Amino acid sequence: MHAFRATGTFPNGRQIQPFTKDIVASDEVDARHRVYSFFGSRHGVNRRFVNIDAVTKIEPTTSTEPAVISAFRDTHDFSSVAEEE
Repeated sequence: MHAFRATGTFPNGRQIQPFTKDIVASDEVDARHRVYSFFGSRHGVNRRFVNIDAVTKIEPTTSTEPAVISAFRDTHDFSSVAEEE
């Protein structure tokens, strides 16, 4: 499993809302699927309305997303991330 950062936009009411989402996935295709799934379940947005501009692989230590920290807590040292906050 790897950490990915997805950026893009989705419609939120009358506005187009930009987003940045850090996710744990096996590859880029799985990461895109998880982003679509997240916005569908949390915001009720159809997959075709979620515009993903980029999905990049990141170091887990650069993320503050609880799911990413939890997934990599045994393999990386997150004490430096906690100190910055």
